[in-house]
Amino acid sequence: MKLLWTKEKFLRRVSAAVFCLIPALLLTGCKEREELAAYRADMEQFYENVKSFDSSINALDPQSETAVEELLALLDSMAQSFSWMADLEVPEDFPGVEQLADEAGEYMTQAVTYYHQAFGAEYDPALADTAKQHYDLANERIQYILSILRRDAPDALGTYEQPESANE
Repeated sequence: MKLLWTKEKFLRRVSAAVFCLIPALLLTGCKEREELAAYRADMEQFYENVKSFDSSINALDPQSETAVEELLALLDSMAQSFSWMADLEVPEDFPGVEQLADEAGEYMTQAVTYYHQAFGAEYDPALADTAKQHYDLANERIQYILSILRRDAPDALGTYEQPESANE
């Protein structure tokens, strides 16, 4: 009986297959690392945006005639930023983050809606309280996300501290 494969032929084919697979595996790994790096960069930008909103809100003069309009405009922009963050594709490296991001976006959207209603024609403290609760829930989710991201890369992301009274 004649062998179709010699030992050398078999080894050459195996090494050729391995030689072809290694670049494919490396390229796949590179793509995943690029997606992870892009997500981290997006999240760093998000946290910088939130810090900026926080600073702007805290800098408002509550005695100003335009304070309410300025606050609502800042909150509208913040809600847009939260929605953008919630729409980011979350790498598999961060389990649970996608759901937290979605919840944060929803809570912030609801908070801003309630703030607009609370500061409508006549101030409604009950709606303002509801808005603050949703605002706090959104920020809580953001803190959880930051905690998850930091476990993977402790020094990669900046910090975000929830404002104590950003809406006052």
